[in-house]
Amino acid sequence: MSSHHLVIITGANRGFGSSVAHSYVAHSGANAISFVLVGRAQQGLEDVLTELRNAGSGNNVAIHGVAIGDVDLADIDTLENSLTRIRDAAKQLRLQSNTITKSVLINNAGSLGDLSKTAKEVTWQETRKYLDFNVVSFVGLCSSFLQDTLAEFPKDQHPDHRTVLVNISSLLAVQACSNWSLYATGKAARDRLLGVIALEEKRNNVKTLNYAPGPLNNDMQADVRRTLGDKEQLEIYDDMHKKGLLVKMEDSSSKLVLLLKKDEFESGGHVDYYDK
Repeated sequence: MSSHHLVIITGANRGFGSSVAHSYVAHSGANAISFVLVGRAQQGLEDVLTELRNAGSGNNVAIHGVAIGDVDLADIDTLENSLTRIRDAAKQLRLQSNTITKSVLINNAGSLGDLSKTAKEVTWQETRKYLDFNVVSFVGLCSSFLQDTLAEFPKDQHPDHRTVLVNISSLLAVQACSNWSLYATGKAARDRLLGVIALEEKRNNVKTLNYAPGPLNNDMQADVRRTLGDKEQLEIYDDMHKKGLLVKMEDSSSKLVLLLKKDEFESGGHVDYYDK
């Protein structure tokens, strides 16, 4: 059976978001993929889209796509415009094809917060700014995606269509560690939201997944080693880095895509890269 997936990825111009897009082409099993790549750097997104088209040719996968650059999900004043641009791009791709069988939102964009501070040192002003980016915009993305997708593919008319929301989560969503107050708060909130959506929309062929990718060998992990105030954790991360034990982005992104392909995960649950 032919399959055509619509895939929206935030923070797609580099790092793990870009890796997830490449893994989706390689491992999803879709015959065609329409990407909405969202991020701050327009040229970076265009470059990734070109790479995906080239990879699609090699894997016999038809690649379509739109790059939505200059999007700052931390800026609440422009959030509505950003959401509208993303929604319009997804609508454009849906109109170009009446064969979409699966719609996927992968919420990858996020930030660390100031890891040099303990909770008592964090101000309410930086907390509000952090949550605007990591929780408020996340809720907006999930809500608008669900509204549009369920309106376009109602279950009674499209019983075989699947809708999936993915949160790039963290071990810190379920385990407390010093100096991660904002990051852990944001990740825990996102996990719980997808748990709620899993219950509310289970009759509409909607599933949600909180995926913790592990300590990735990327720029964000380098920032952790540079700024983390907890010396015990810092020694662990430094040791992992020196010994080459940090997780390769392509390994983790491939695991995520294969989880989505097999579709055996518990909706609303939390899956870690290290889980068997």
